[in-house]
Amino acid sequence: MKRNILKDTVLLTAIQMALDGLGLLLNAFMARHLGSEAMGVLTLTGSFFRLASVIASGNVFLCASRFISEELGKEIRNPKKVLFYCLTVSIVLSMIISLLIILFSPFCSSYFLKSADLTSPIRLMAVSLPLVTVSACLKGYANACCKTGICAASDAIDFLMHTLLTACAVWFVPPATHAGLCYMTAYCTIISEAVTLIFLLCCLPFCRTETTGAVSLSLRKYIRLAIPVMAGSALTSFLSAANDALVPVTLKQSGNSSTEALSQFGIFEAIVIPVLFFPSTVLVSLSGILVTETARENAARHYSRITCIAEKVIRQTIVFAVFVTEILILFGDEIGQMLGGGITAGKTIVLIAPVVPFIYLEIILESIIKGIGSQAFSSLNYLAEYIVRISCVLIFIPVLGFYGIVLSYYTSNIFGNISRLIHVIRKTGLDFSPVRLLGIPIFSAILSSELLAICYHVLHIAPEANLICMLIFIILCCPVYFIIQKELFSLNLKTELQKKRL
Repeated sequence: MKRNILKDTVLLTAIQMALDGLGLLLNAFMARHLGSEAMGVLTLTGSFFRLASVIASGNVFLCASRFISEELGKEIRNPKKVLFYCLTVSIVLSMIISLLIILFSPFCSSYFLKSADLTSPIRLMAVSLPLVTVSACLKGYANACCKTGICAASDAIDFLMHTLLTACAVWFVPPATHAGLCYMTAYCTIISEAVTLIFLLCCLPFCRTETTGAVSLSLRKYIRLAIPVMAGSALTSFLSAANDALVPVTLKQSGNSSTEALSQFGIFEAIVIPVLFFPSTVLVSLSGILVTETARENAARHYSRITCIAEKVIRQTIVFAVFVTEILILFGDEIGQMLGGGITAGKTIVLIAPVVPFIYLEIILESIIKGIGSQAFSSLNYLAEYIVRISCVLIFIPVLGFYGIVLSYYTSNIFGNISRLIHVIRKTGLDFSPVRLLGIPIFSAILSSELLAICYHVLHIAPEANLICMLIFIILCCPVYFIIQKELFSLNLKTELQKKRL
């Protein structure tokens, strides 16, 4: 079963970028109508729900994508039996977790979300977990079967339903309490997940796979292989949720009131982070494909193919990330204020922009690591990364206030992704050249922006800080940047080949 990686990536990127753009606009809309404090509450609630979803499903999307892809890479296979294992384990797990959340909802609301009023909304959220689990499993199966269109359509349906319901609720019956916000989120999630599941069930007959013999996995072996994936995902989600819960607490320790702490946290999570991650849509789309491709090539022992894929996507990721960093440094202030985050959001975007290449590399490196089966390293690395991040949150936010969050992002992302890159180099035999992978993109970004600045000066054009100016700069600078880096890369490659011949 062959896959056109470029075609699938373009399709997923186009759809996901439209969805992420709508999500960013929705955040700005909600921040203006509900206030940044409400966004902080929604972020904390969303963090808890993501944690519950990952634990309940056992990250079944990744399990289904990887193990079914590996099954399809073998001559004697039964991928439908692997799908049955995925569904059985994940549904049982989700039912257990849902029951536990319902029983311990008073504890969760009081100690995690810091509000006893959220007990009933938490119980309602637990109802949606089996729906989320089954949808994720079927989507992972479609991804493994190279049915990219089904995955993209299901994401679009889920997001558009959730966005439409949320926007209508905020516009017509805006919730006035924290409990009202959580009820709104729970109802929107249940309805959107139910519609998505119905769509995926209707599409299941189009995901045809060939059975050539007995399945290569037993249920016991599947569980044994899936446990590291489940544990790693649960650990990462738990640490992320713990980090989110600690940020408002430490902001209060720096001298802010509860309202100010939640407002600053809401601005960071609803405006700053979505802006930083919005351009990475192409990488998120590619990452899901990379997991299945590397898993299939690894099962077939095509290790040279994995090395080739890794080198190509890492180089292209750095090239793309450096250009995004340049745009965010130049226009981050305007973007933050344009989306309703004010001066704080704008300054924070500019400050965090230099760490964007590390953030984007994580998306690609994690896909390669999981595809080649290094789940244990992934879990340990995430643990170390979040220990660093949480330590910085506890130490620096009480002293530096809001900008302590920036420092925590720098230290954890640089530390974690250098470790990932070293591991990928060792496992794939990647030839890492600092000049080719880092020097050329950085030099190309500086040169392209300076050339554009010279043209502006010669033509006596005074660039203004607005959306039109930003779009014009991107349109003019983008081709110059990519042409320069492409020519420099070709020159560097020719030089290295000549040295090897000598």
